[in-house]
Amino acid sequence: MKKTFEISVFNEKVRADLEAGRRHKTLESSWADVHLIEIQADDETAAIAACMRKHPARMGFILGPALQIT
Repeated sequence: MKKTFEISVFNEKVRADLEAGRRHKTLESSWADVHLIEIQADDETAAIAACMRKHPARMGFILGPALQIT
């Protein structure tokens, strides 16, 4: 049975652009703030891997730890 994990995610490139008074080329400014992403997975490692596929570090996304909520 899969569990639900919550992972905090923000984008450091968007945050840097906003601090410099610019808009990011492709992402909304809201990504400068932390978003809480819910992921269904078997364990914490799988949850982080799934989140990283959608929010990769190469694009500037920073992920927090996966916290099991159910």
